[in-house]
Amino acid sequence: MQQAAKAAGIASPKMRINKSLCLDQCEHGPTVVVYPEAVWYGHVQPEDAEAIVNEHLVGGQPVERLRLADECINAKSCPHRG
Repeated sequence: MQQAAKAAGIASPKMRINKSLCLDQCEHGPTVVVYPEAVWYGHVQPEDAEAIVNEHLVGGQPVERLRLADECINAKSCPHRG
């Protein structure tokens, strides 16, 4: 993600890209959240980083194919919880 941000020319001290655990969304696999919009992405793979950077961070449009449904974020009723 950091490399994609640098390649897109948007990396700056105001942008923070850091590793974390599952952000309490473990049932959704690797997870990314973009603030301040609070857009959550699940089941993210390394090859998805470029799409998130280019489509969302640069283009302003969330990547819908990766986006977690609002009702699944921090919800006990999410159908993905085992």
